Amino acid sequence: MLICAIPLAAQPPETRELLEALARSAAIFGRTFPAITARETLVQKGRRGDLEVLKRGRHQEIREAVFSIPPDFQTHEVVSAYSLASSGDPPAFHEVRRTLTVDSVPAGDTGPARHTMTLDIRDPDDETKKDLLEELEQGQLQGAAVDFGPMLLLFKAARQGEYSFKASGRRTLDSESVFVVKYRQVSGDAGLTDFRERGVTRRPFEGEIWLRESDLVPSRITLETEELLSPKYALRNEAEIRYQASPFGLVPASVVHRQYLNQDLLVENQFRYSEYNGKTFIP
Repeated sequence: MLICAIPLAAQPPETRELLEALARSAAIFGRTFPAITARETLVQKGRRGDLEVLKRGRHQEIREAVFSIPPDFQTHEVVSAYSLASSGDPPAFHEVRRTLTVDSVPAGDTGPARHTMTLDIRDPDDETKKDLLEELEQGQLQGAAVDFGPMLLLFKAARQGEYSFKASGRRTLDSESVFVVKYRQVSGDAGLTDFRERGVTRRPFEGEIWLRESDLVPSRITLETEELLSPKYALRNEAEIRYQASPFGLVPASVVHRQYLNQDLLVENQFRYSEYNGKTFIP
């Protein structure tokens, strides 16, 4: 009798082990990333819809509305010097951009920003975040400017209690095996913060975290939010942040953000990062 030994695939780590590894990466990222600078290239295609409110409820909520969306997108490219800084008390991290060119033209004062969006990293510091993001919009961009690069900081050990987590098995990313953890925000003051002309709104989010099987370092984080604007219209945001190793530690490789009104794309932001510089990271 011939007995063949069939190797069994290694069992995936427990959710607790994955979250511990995620917390370690987030803690190291928090120490190394603020000392790093880079070149950021944003390519955006966007179109701005107009809202006509037909009927409001007793509490001024929109009960009936009509949106008109132009058929054509406007496309722009913004190149910036990129870094991370902290401000406020307690300190909050912000992406800082010094715009170099807009559509290959040296940056100048092209008008006020109209609509910006960010992801809170610690206690909100709304005025600082709004000012920094308005510098990116330059008045020419449509829709929202986003602040997702340091999202990994949201998953430090001290903040993991603000989310529910669920392991979701193995997948493949760029020919590498990864473990996937689904998350949903359930508490805390973080959220997708939307600055509009009439004020500030925050929305909870959910998504997935992909950790390389080889070392349990995060390589991809996704995010989704949805806001019901009226009984007929929903505003939805999707984002994907890719991380990569560098001589200076873990850094964002790219960010892709899309915003939809129902199924209609309003804006797509594609960020790419290069020319990283900083202090060499020694584990």
